[in-house]
Amino acid sequence: MTFNEKLVLLLACTSFAMVACQVPGFGGCPDFDSQPDFDMNRYLGTWYEAEHYVNVFEIGTRCVKTNYTKAVDGRYLVTNEIMNRFTGVKRVLDGEIRLVVKGAESKMNVKYTTLPIPYTTEQMILETDYDSFAVVWSCSSLGVANTQNAWILTREKLAPGTVMQKAYGVLDKYKMSRTFFVKTDQNSCAIAEAAPNEVTDNKWRKRSLY
Repeated sequence: MTFNEKLVLLLACTSFAMVACQVPGFGGCPDFDSQPDFDMNRYLGTWYEAEHYVNVFEIGTRCVKTNYTKAVDGRYLVTNEIMNRFTGVKRVLDGEIRLVVKGAESKMNVKYTTLPIPYTTEQMILETDYDSFAVVWSCSSLGVANTQNAWILTREKLAPGTVMQKAYGVLDKYKMSRTFFVKTDQNSCAIAEAAPNEVTDNKWRKRSLY
């Protein structure tokens, strides 16, 4: 990251705290196209976060994954699981998705309902093959500047290089710098998730001895 890029990021963090210190840009949001004829039903299931734009929401996190499901009443739901890198505590954020259709394009309007204050964000699927990777992007315009978020999601917890190269190709297509991307730690997640259950089981076993 160059000195100028660090300076711009610092200014964004101090001046635009309301947008969670996302990656800043000058002017309005770039005119990106979402994937044409996006099929939400094929997109359902579990996605693991491989890389993400730097943002304060994910500082000190690991084992991030997202699960998209369809409710009986036809609504699309999303559940994000995020683990604290230092404490091992897992946080779960539930939301509801509303597809915003524009011509042959589709965008996702996600409303998180389990936060103290409901939060809504619009996300675009820039490109996905549904089976191995997806590049997700969002942008908020502040008039003279904008703030952006981006994620590389994969079906595999630790995706092979061939899959990541497909995702990087999308970044290159939209001239999105990889400078601001941070790799998400997806190692030993099963062990970390099992640990709290093991503690509970041990307490139960001790009680059963008396």
